[in-house]
Amino acid sequence: MSRSAPTSGPTFRSALRERDFRLLLAGHGVGTVAQLVMTLAVGIEVLERTSSSLWVSVTVALGFAPYVIFSGYAGLLADRWSRSSMLTWSFVSRAGCGAVLAAGLLLHWPVPLLVGVAAIAAVLATPSYPALAAATLETVPDEQLPAANALVTGVENVTWMAGPGVLGLILLSGSGPTMATTISAGLFVAAGCLAARVRLLPPARATGADVAGSEVGGSELWEGLRIVVSRGSVRRPMTVAVIDNFLYGYLVVAMVLLADRLLGGAEAIGWLNAGLSVGAIAAMLVVNRLSGHRKPAPVLFAVMTVFAAATGLVGVSPWVPLTVGLVTVAGATTLIAEVMSVTLLQRGAGEEQAARVFGVYDQLNVGAIAVGSLIAGPLADRFGPSLAIVVVAACCLVASTLATSRMRDGARRIPKHAARPAHLRSSSTAPRAVG
Repeated sequence: MSRSAPTSGPTFRSALRERDFRLLLAGHGVGTVAQLVMTLAVGIEVLERTSSSLWVSVTVALGFAPYVIFSGYAGLLADRWSRSSMLTWSFVSRAGCGAVLAAGLLLHWPVPLLVGVAAIAAVLATPSYPALAAATLETVPDEQLPAANALVTGVENVTWMAGPGVLGLILLSGSGPTMATTISAGLFVAAGCLAARVRLLPPARATGADVAGSEVGGSELWEGLRIVVSRGSVRRPMTVAVIDNFLYGYLVVAMVLLADRLLGGAEAIGWLNAGLSVGAIAAMLVVNRLSGHRKPAPVLFAVMTVFAAATGLVGVSPWVPLTVGLVTVAGATTLIAEVMSVTLLQRGAGEEQAARVFGVYDQLNVGAIAVGSLIAGPLADRFGPSLAIVVVAACCLVASTLATSRMRDGARRIPKHAARPAHLRSSSTAPRAVG
């Protein structure tokens, strides 16, 4: 994201003057925070009841997996209904899930039932990002699209990182998972109220071959995969983004396990989650400058090195304040790496094929978060939480070094209408999500 002169060109402020875009962006941000709070709160409840690392990993992974499976179908829905109505429906239906989960936690429902409701909420979240991406084109003039897309990317990543921080603050206040899910339901209601104030018309119905949604969607998906595999300028930043999101997904669960077993329990979990979010928010102060660097490849290598090193040191830190500081550094660097990878990916994909490539990006990166979350518990049980996180961080460092060592610096600017918002650790999503 580049800063523009106040007298010419698109700016964040000018994009935010568009009322409908501002409301939908705010609603999506609030809804993303609520989604993370709800998913992680259920994970903590599961850990308290079962003391099972595997159940925690399954709970968090099921919060991400629907984005990998259903994102394509959610995009088709967003092309056939009013995008503002789709966002409103997604928020309101998840508010209902949050209320059901709060009641279930209060009534001590069986763990599989709680995990199932949380997974349903994740499925209902999948239309949110595609609907926002399409609504941006409807609500923002063409000349403001670059700034609007940058805002979507930033909000997507920051809110994916802020969700654990909000949960951390709830836990630090002395409240538990039941209150956290209740608050998430309230946040979903607030997001729904914001989106409901926008009334966009349904898009024109597709005709001919486009009606065969599965055929068109499948061909575009395979074309996107072909580009990712065959084009180095796309494959390498995509690889770095996948590594970045995998390590983030692992860290989110590993922090809970480390805190529960070695660092003092719920209070430490709260501080660690808060540190992760503070780091992501602080990164927004420098991410624009780093993303616009003339030599992005060595900068990206340095950022991924710091991320992996900080994550590995989390596993051997014996002191909670030091661990919080390391997690804060990890939160900052994972967001910076995501934004830089997206920038390089946009340049490498080109104008005509960017949408297909970013469809693959969504699925691979949310899938990477899910895999990282899923294996954290079994690895911690097998090797211990400290050794496991050190080994995983070291492997990610080696993999990111190989990916960035052959990466060419891309200085070409893409046309403004080719820039599209990218989902981080993602509605998921983010990144985080940058979604």
